[in-house]
Amino acid sequence: ILAQAGRDHEASVSHPSAEAMAAPRPFGVALVLLVLAQAWYQVTVFVGSSLGSPHASLLRRPSASPVTRFAEGEEGEGEEGEEVVVKKVASPFRGVDLDGDKLDNLDEWYADTISGSGGPPTGFMKDLILRSFFGTWRENGWFKMSRKYTGHKGQPCENDHMTAYETFKQNLKENKRWIGQDDGKGWFWLVAGQNPGGLYLYVMKSPPFGERPLALIKESNVDEFFEKVNWHMLFVRLHKWNLWGGKATEFPYPMMWRLRN
Repeated sequence: ILAQAGRDHEASVSHPSAEAMAAPRPFGVALVLLVLAQAWYQVTVFVGSSLGSPHASLLRRPSASPVTRFAEGEEGEGEEGEEVVVKKVASPFRGVDLDGDKLDNLDEWYADTISGSGGPPTGFMKDLILRSFFGTWRENGWFKMSRKYTGHKGQPCENDHMTAYETFKQNLKENKRWIGQDDGKGWFWLVAGQNPGGLYLYVMKSPPFGERPLALIKESNVDEFFEKVNWHMLFVRLHKWNLWGGKATEFPYPMMWRLRN
């Protein structure tokens, strides 16, 4: 009995019946159909997105604009052409730009500087004057900002702003606390610099190549600047490029020991 059972088992394993071989066929056919359906779906989605989706306009040739159609006298069905008015937006006033290679328009640039109503600065320029001239100066001529403000809870007050403003004015009138060399042209240059602590202002007596000039002040007539200064123009110049140009006669970066002397 055991031998006969073993022979029947070997026969069933090595020679499966026709029903057993036919059983998995419907499942395989269904699997193949599913793969084909998925592939067809991907193709239709890709083609449909390029032809019928909102992004299809990126692939098609753009049609004429409404302005062009109106100019050509085209009209839609039952609709008359409507005039399209295109307005130009004026760019903000930038003033005169300096040419660092020539510096031949300093008088025009100075005229923009004194095109205002003068007086103490307001807004952001007011804060820059405070952080640049409220403090003390080291022996080498560099400024050390002070935070010993006299306002409520140690905050800057109007007196602190006026102290910085008057210090700035006094330094120019007394021809002191400027850095660099004097080129003998009779100009003070108010310059914007930047370090990890932020923006600050300082004064030079020669073109500040590599830095951002904000104003020219006549050494012989400092009062004219403070009576007519346009602080908004100085704020606009903060957003311009640095001054580059001029003939290189030595190493292009300033020697710190020479500036200190």
